[in-house]
Amino acid sequence: MINGMNEPGFLAYLEGEGIDREVPFSRYLPQHPAGVMQKWLTQKSPPGSWVLEPIGASPAAIIEMAEAGHKVLVASNNPVVAFELEVLSQAPAKTEFQSVLRELSVQKKGDERLQKHIQSLYLTRCATCGKEVDADYFLWRRSEDVPYAKYYRCQACGDEGEHLISESDIDRLAPYKRSDPLHRARALEKIPELTRAARANLEELLKVYAPRPLYVLFTLINKIEGMSLSPARRELLHALLLSALDAGHALWPAGEGSDRPRVMNIPAEYVEHNLWLALERGTDAWSVREKPITMTHWPDLPQDGGICLYQGRMRDLLQQKPAISLDSICCVLPRPNQVFWSLSTLWCSWLWGKETAANFKNVLERQRFDWYWHANAVNSALAPAARMVKPGSSAFCLMPEPVPGFVASAFEACCTANLNLAGLAYKDEQHPIQTEWIAQPANREVKKVNLHKLIREAIQSSLMQVGEPCRYLQLYTAVLAALTLNEAYPPTIQQMTYDLVNNVHDEIIKVFNDRKLLRRLEATSQDLVSGYWWLVQPEGCQTSLADRVEKEVVNLLQKASEVSAADVQQEMNRRFTGFLTPPAELLEVCLQSYAELDKASQVWRIRESEKYANRQQDMADIQLQLLSLAAKMGLTAEGDNPMEWTDPKDDGSLVYLMCYATTAEMSRWLAASPDESVERVFLFPGSRSGLIRYKLERDPWLRECITQRWHYLKFRTLRELSSRKDISRDLWDLLVDSDPISQEDATQLSMFL
Repeated sequence: MINGMNEPGFLAYLEGEGIDREVPFSRYLPQHPAGVMQKWLTQKSPPGSWVLEPIGASPAAIIEMAEAGHKVLVASNNPVVAFELEVLSQAPAKTEFQSVLRELSVQKKGDERLQKHIQSLYLTRCATCGKEVDADYFLWRRSEDVPYAKYYRCQACGDEGEHLISESDIDRLAPYKRSDPLHRARALEKIPELTRAARANLEELLKVYAPRPLYVLFTLINKIEGMSLSPARRELLHALLLSALDAGHALWPAGEGSDRPRVMNIPAEYVEHNLWLALERGTDAWSVREKPITMTHWPDLPQDGGICLYQGRMRDLLQQKPAISLDSICCVLPRPNQVFWSLSTLWCSWLWGKETAANFKNVLERQRFDWYWHANAVNSALAPAARMVKPGSSAFCLMPEPVPGFVASAFEACCTANLNLAGLAYKDEQHPIQTEWIAQPANREVKKVNLHKLIREAIQSSLMQVGEPCRYLQLYTAVLAALTLNEAYPPTIQQMTYDLVNNVHDEIIKVFNDRKLLRRLEATSQDLVSGYWWLVQPEGCQTSLADRVEKEVVNLLQKASEVSAADVQQEMNRRFTGFLTPPAELLEVCLQSYAELDKASQVWRIRESEKYANRQQDMADIQLQLLSLAAKMGLTAEGDNPMEWTDPKDDGSLVYLMCYATTAEMSRWLAASPDESVERVFLFPGSRSGLIRYKLERDPWLRECITQRWHYLKFRTLRELSSRKDISRDLWDLLVDSDPISQEDATQLSMFL
């Protein structure tokens, strides 16, 4: 804390544990490591207690909470996500899906079976042997009316891969183009009444379904509607049909994997999937779980652990005044997802009717989902949730795939929902931000604060604590946390105006543009997120995080006979909290530098040579070697560590500063001599080369400080030089850099012998 500014409590980052199973619609849903929610609940809530999940964006996280033995009350306003949660909680077996798919496959379409009819739509001829084969998919260009390529695997001759389209492939499309207006009209009829603007948006949305997929999908929908099925079997078919609905649109980019579509734009080149294959593959996607979980629908409550689903909005649930003692809030905050929400409106209308989609249709009214809108949307769930739990209850909000706009909207939503920030853990831009809040009664008043001062102090404090240059998102998150704790935001979302949000953002930009406070390293663009940020005057900073982490890893290895990488990460997270969470790569490099991995047991054991007593003896030996070597070259050695080599022939001028250590902790030597003209030598064990190289690669300020007058010398090389009878000052100057830390660029010492 600096200048009396309130700073957040720092949490130990909770690492994921267990298997991250890919569930249906994973590419649209918030991504987060398995096991995190369970770990937090284990710390905060006893098994059997009630947990409120007010957003319902992640079925996997909700199931994880219930599996930990908690009763989870979930409010989900998206019928598709609610349906997925219901199906996954039942853990149906793959054989059940296969059974109901077989029942669908034998339904008649004209004079042929439905499966054969749909498969015939994707038939093509093998370019090698001429046999008819099922195409896995076709490739299209957005600007063209026919596909340009296809992918198949021929069982007859083994030919596999992408091939150019044929005339017969193009001819197969003609009937579906002619009947397309009919199916498109049917698709529109099943949507609830909309405003003129929403209707226009809907017609644009339907363009993501090409004629053939739309024909197949409505053939399936019509056939399933006419089948006599039990509710349970109909539910299984609807699950498979949802997989086909997702596979059937044109938002699957060619050659770019299955990354989440951010906007409702058809890619320049896209994939048209074989939708019968999509049904078959759906049997795997929907049967990922093995054990069912008790699930009820509000107001029916589970007696022990399980899930109670309220399908609707949190504010509507609050009005029902649930007579449940809710102990905590636990949720994964979603990012805005226009594509999934819009598609969900279509899907639930087509499958379950207009009434089901009625409360969700306003998605089609909106074309722009900006961060200000998102803050209001998230707040509409969190504010009622904070009123439903007991005062003083904890809330855990995970922010996956963090970017500045998302993190800002999440903090704005939380702090205007009567939630007080209690703690935060940050790892990096690839991992979710973990935040903990306390629900408090609504009694806060609007407070005037000095925004510029708070932002400046938050950035300065964060950099001084880390002791290294930081990425923009890390500092931006630290600013938001400080603003939240110092009540810079109003108490209600209604007071969080668009102008206020812009004013805060403008002040943040002003501070980052203050070149008397901050400098930027390794920026590749003008965007603030590019490169690293560092203090213009870093005096008084903590020792670099990398050096502190190395020291703690060594201490842990010295005390423990063996440790796993997971144990090391967990222990280091406990010792380095908040914004200091060590990256896994740094820990891995530290372990490689000091220990050996037993591949059979996957545990690390410290090398004998790295044990404390042996390294202390090395330090004593190195000191003697330095004294002896200086004398041989006619230099005077003074001091301990660093040792100064002076030249008595030049009025005792300092010519070399010798810094030696058994670690790769370099930051302590940066200020060892204020005279930049002095040659500095850092001596270290050869096993530390990889760690030194890694630290230099990750820290641009450290690289900047290590000028041409810095030299790296391994203990083994010093011993070689010290033993030479012909050693002289000139030879020393020549060979001091002969065994560099970059092994690939090393010049062998033997070439000078």
